[in-house]
Amino acid sequence: MEKPASTKGLVLISNSTVVTDFFHKTVIFMVDHDDTGAFGIVLNKKSDNTIREIVKNVPDVPSAEDPVWIGGPVDSMFVCMVHRDASAIDPGVEVMPGIFMGRSYELLMYLTENNCEFRIFQGYAGWGAGQLESEFDRFSWVVHKPTEELIFNDLDSDVLWKKSLVEKGGIYKYFVEHTKDPMLN
Repeated sequence: MEKPASTKGLVLISNSTVVTDFFHKTVIFMVDHDDTGAFGIVLNKKSDNTIREIVKNVPDVPSAEDPVWIGGPVDSMFVCMVHRDASAIDPGVEVMPGIFMGRSYELLMYLTENNCEFRIFQGYAGWGAGQLESEFDRFSWVVHKPTEELIFNDLDSDVLWKKSLVEKGGIYKYFVEHTKDPMLN
């Protein structure tokens, strides 16, 4: 089982045997991971809210009606944007080459007013020191290098989860294409 020193810039694809948990069939874009803990954003859980509904004074532009994604079960007051506009004033943290995560209201205004491609997330997934590593020991996650298409998707939750496993390839692709549940074996 893969157990990288850091998952920053990678995605975690949940093992489907975790069936009663928020993380069932999730794909998480990892923003940071070191010996003090880990932090990521769930990519495949869309909320029923729009940007306009959760952020005050958003300009009257089409992207104001874009969905807000549920970034994780931790801190619903945490709001961030994942985008690829390096020219933005304070684009945020570069998580992987050309992909940024920022949190400022000014960045959100810039992204909406300039018709940039971005996703907005409310909440996050977090792990304390050693917690994620122990989940690797229990085979809870498959680690994968994401594509930009995977990060900026609008696919249904199960579809993106399966697509991620297919992109991972090998035995994961085989089970997605040949079994009802790729994690049963």
